[in-house]
Parts: sequence; C-alpha cells; structure tokens
Amino acid sequence: MSSIYEAPESDVSRQPEKDGYGSLEKGVAGEYTFSIGETLSEAWEKTRGAKWTLHLAMAIYFIIYLIAMLVIMAVSSVFPSSVVVALATQLVLMAVSTPLWAGLFIIGLRRAVDAPIEAGQVLSCFRYTLPLFVLSVVMTVLMMLGFFLLILPGIYLATAYILAVPLMVDKNLGFWQALEASRKAVTKRWFSIFGLMLVLMLINFVAMIPLGLGLIWSAPMSIIAFGVLYRNIFGCSSQTVA
Repeated sequence: MSSIYEAPESDVSRQPEKDGYGSLEKGVAGEYTFSIGETLSEAWEKTRGAKWTLHLAMAIYFIIYLIAMLVIMAVSSVFPSSVVVALATQLVLMAVSTPLWAGLFIIGLRRAVDAPIEAGQVLSCFRYTLPLFVLSVVMTVLMMLGFFLLILPGIYLATAYILAVPLMVDKNLGFWQALEASRKAVTKRWFSIFGLMLVLMLINFVAMIPLGLGLIWSAPMSIIAFGVLYRNIFGCSSQTVA
C-alpha cells in the first residue's frame, strides 16, 4: 500500500534534479539539510532583480483583499451584528486571502528554483480555493485548540503547519495529507525552522523602523526565504515551474 504522503507520480518523475532539492518522501522522513544562515544568504541573493515583481504581487494581494473586505462589510451591514455574521465575514476573507497567500508562496518557490516569475502569478492558486479554504479552516481550528491548551501546542502547530498551504498546491495533496506532511517534515527541524521564522520577523520589524524603507528589501527576501526552505525540504514539482 502506498503512503498517503506519496506525491503524485507525474510530479515526482518530472521533478527538477538539482543538488539541494528535496522531495516529499525525503522531507517527511527528515532527510534534508537546513541552515538559517544559508537560507537567508541565498534568499538575499535571489532578491536582486525580483523585489519589484514581488512588491507588485503583494500590491495585487492587498488590493484584492481590501476590495473583498469592503464588499463584505457593505453586505454584512445589512444584517444585525452577531457572532454568526462576524464568523461568516472571517470565513469569506479566509477564502479570498488563502489562495493569494499560496500564490505569493509559489512565486517565492519559483524564484528559489530560478524559474521565471511574474506578479500575476499571485492569482494562480484561485483554482484551489475550496480545498485551500478547507485546509485553512482545519488548520486554524487545530492551532486555536493548541493555544487554548497551555499555548505551547499552538506555537508548535503554527510552526509545524507553515508549509501545508504550498504543499497542497505544489504536490496536489488533500488537506489532511498536506497538514501531516508539513507537520512531520518541520518537526524534524522544528527549532531551526522556528528560529528562521523569528529571525525573519525581527528583520522585518527592524526594516519598518526607518519609515518602512527597509521593507523594500526585507519583505521580498522573506517570501523567497520560505521558497528556499520549501525547496530544500520538498523540492518543486514540474507543474509549479511550468
């Protein structure tokens, strides 16, 4: 019987063969190398020539999110304020934002494997809207339960699930397969990956101090850094670089 974490045959057979690229099976087994310094260094190098494309992609993200929020607020204002309306608003925003976030991640991954990138690729994951929505709801519920259970389990899951969204898109996994594959792989190097997240948060916080000018470099670098991390753990399928 094949493993539920086994990638689709077409993706594995045509996955780019380069040193440093992982695979779904190797990632879940923890057979990958990872260094915070090397990840940041490579991401910084790949930011050159890509930052304005990524900034345009982020602008598209925020414009669409803002429009969705304004429309939802206008519609929800017709109904009396209630917990149900507030919950429905959050769910709709989640359904809109998750494919956009997945698209940003895919741009970072494409840059990590030296594939051409375009700002419009931020819209490339809307065909996965329903499965991504289901994944986001389940992931959010599990993380919230974790935070209610003495906080630490929530921190663990928030880090462990960091690659679930791109896994669903890149490897064509179901929501539970993506969550578990991400959790199993990240757990092998949990403290190092958590450290990378903290370092990126610190870099972006410092970048905001001089009128936010540093974000011109740090925000694209952060997106590419996660692409490099994903590439080293899981590789990159042919459909993503097509």
